[in-house]
Amino acid sequence: MTDEPFSTTRELSTAVDKFCSWLADSGGASYDPYDLFGTRYGCWARRLYYSKHPLGVITTAPLILMEVISPGLRALFVKKDRFPTADAQLSLAFLNLYEARQEQPNGDTSVHSDHDRSALSWRIKATDLANELLKQSVPGYSGLCWGYPFDWQHVNGLMPKGTPHITATPYCYEVFTRLFDLTGEKHYLKVARSIAAFVFDDLKDTPTGHDAAASSYTPHDHSKVINASAYRAFVLFDAARRFQKETYRAKAQKNLQFILQAQRPDGSWLYAIDSLPQAFIDHFHTCFVLKNLHKINRHLQSDEVKRAVQNGYEYYRKALFDGEDNPKTYAVAPRAEIVRLEMYNVAEAITLGTLLRDDIPEAFALAKRLVTRLITKYQLPSGHWVTRIYRGGIRHTVPFLRWPQSQLFLAVTNLLLALEQRERMANHNSKAELPVNAE
Repeated sequence: MTDEPFSTTRELSTAVDKFCSWLADSGGASYDPYDLFGTRYGCWARRLYYSKHPLGVITTAPLILMEVISPGLRALFVKKDRFPTADAQLSLAFLNLYEARQEQPNGDTSVHSDHDRSALSWRIKATDLANELLKQSVPGYSGLCWGYPFDWQHVNGLMPKGTPHITATPYCYEVFTRLFDLTGEKHYLKVARSIAAFVFDDLKDTPTGHDAAASSYTPHDHSKVINASAYRAFVLFDAARRFQKETYRAKAQKNLQFILQAQRPDGSWLYAIDSLPQAFIDHFHTCFVLKNLHKINRHLQSDEVKRAVQNGYEYYRKALFDGEDNPKTYAVAPRAEIVRLEMYNVAEAITLGTLLRDDIPEAFALAKRLVTRLITKYQLPSGHWVTRIYRGGIRHTVPFLRWPQSQLFLAVTNLLLALEQRERMANHNSKAELPVNAE
């Protein structure tokens, strides 16, 4: 590959401002790429498809065709909604901007083109979304928890609207723990404690080997999905440290062992084990596993976990990118793919590379290349980003907040904050090296 110039922090900030202007106009609600499949017809069609019924392809085809040709037609059948995952990721992005703004010495406003974007304004946006999350929590469980606002027909059955699950709830947990870490306000810690209780008490453990157990995806299944266990292990390890709960640590350790034992010799992870329809390797779920393992190891400092991340990243880099360093959806496509570039994959690749910047410098360089392409090629004049690009060059431009606008915004701000922190550290070190009597 030829070298590509990286975007500057000023250019990233301009992209952030454009997105925030669009977001303010959106009102926080959006359509979703799977909302039509959550309708009665959509669930029926997917049920036929997953059961390999002869009509399965025929019944799902109109929904797929509409998504490609005219995704805006969904407004005739579904309404916009709020999505906890999106609100949580947007809140985390605003907290990134809050920290990035604080990184600027002497109140320098160069991070943001709009002088009204103060650190406090970003924190207020983050707390407003945190308050919104509290309204969306699913009642009836051991603690606060979140799911989808639509029915989800998947290969193993129906997940009804409002079923809490482990791939949404951890982002909410991160919002409240980070708000506590940044502000010291104890009510945020109380919320985090409640979330941890749900993650510990209501999700099921299925033994898979010596001192290993898979976490369920929801309180109502016994699945062995790798990324679900990674999310749960992250929350429980963090909660064990914060709340001095050794029982949390014990469960987290078993989930971690399941993940480590499920890693294949080439470094990859299947989406799930003991499930033939879910025996695939894809991009963003691999990112989920790697980023949660990295977060776990910040405090665990395990050589075994570090090796798993390094081996996993090596496979990921080799198998899940094309020759131009664009993310591929599948390592081995299970069926004909109509999507050439899925922007959710781009978002997770940027976030993962930013997280791994100190351990795997090449990952950070890749993240900077991807974010540069994102803001120069795929940000629309309105401020949001392209959703995906189909084979043949057809661009899907309907902005879904849960997939991938919130992930892209979080990814850009993750990288922006990392760059600001590096620049600040470099400036600090250069000043420390000056002679004592230097002007």
